[in-house]
Amino acid sequence: MAYSRWTNSVWYTFGTSRNGDQPQKRSDWYFKIFCDSLETIGGFGYDELKNDIDKCIQAVKNDVNPDIKPLITEKEITELKTYMLEFIFEIKRDCEN
Repeated sequence: MAYSRWTNSVWYTFGTSRNGDQPQKRSDWYFKIFCDSLETIGGFGYDELKNDIDKCIQAVKNDVNPDIKPLITEKEITELKTYMLEFIFEIKRDCEN
């Protein structure tokens, strides 16, 4: 499930598993993030986001490459957080464990 695409966002985000298999439980799910301005962050596990979404957002902010222009804006960070929250909601709703 894609939450955002590059055609209308700086983010390309989707839910997957870490190893490409079909996730069997909530903790197997991974929120994948692509953005030209990020250096190393590839995403976060469901448990990471559920337990401390603000820490994950701060990690994204800390990973922005300052040489890539234009820089990520606070509005774009807020947009990313809405995708993270939607991911958490859907995994919690659709997965039993």
